[in-house]
Amino acid sequence: PAAPEAPAKPATPQQPEMLTGETERMELQTGTFGSWFNPRYAEYDIDKDVVMQLKPLLEDVDVIIFMGTWCGDSKRETPRFYKILDAAGKTQDVELITVDRSKTTPEGLEEGKDIKRVPTLIFSKNGTELGRIVEYPIESLEKDMLKILQGQPYKHAYAN
Repeated sequence: PAAPEAPAKPATPQQPEMLTGETERMELQTGTFGSWFNPRYAEYDIDKDVVMQLKPLLEDVDVIIFMGTWCGDSKRETPRFYKILDAAGKTQDVELITVDRSKTTPEGLEEGKDIKRVPTLIFSKNGTELGRIVEYPIESLEKDMLKILQGQPYKHAYAN
């Protein structure tokens, strides 16, 4: 009788070139995505004075990050944004949603959120949107966040 065939080696899971849907931050910090996320996180110098002002304002605020792992602006701003959140101690109520090039997700998580460009960083409290940063900040991520969270007038880059 023929010798039994050796079991096939399990395939190494391939990381997709693009993430879509609800995503864990860890997914951005590993593999292909980590090659751009980690250096950009490390090299960003946060504005410590502004971050100290953000700390109390971020309590009870929900943050949704819509970004594309294929998008240059998302690759630049998302690691910086996470570094600011980390420095402010904001680890709760942060949702990361990755979209395809059409700005959609398989689950339709973008529906009703008016996502036209990425990254879009949405800040809300008790279900009410306080403001959003779209594609890139006007002054800096920290200063734009401060304006939004203090209720100062703020228009993102594409607001009318």
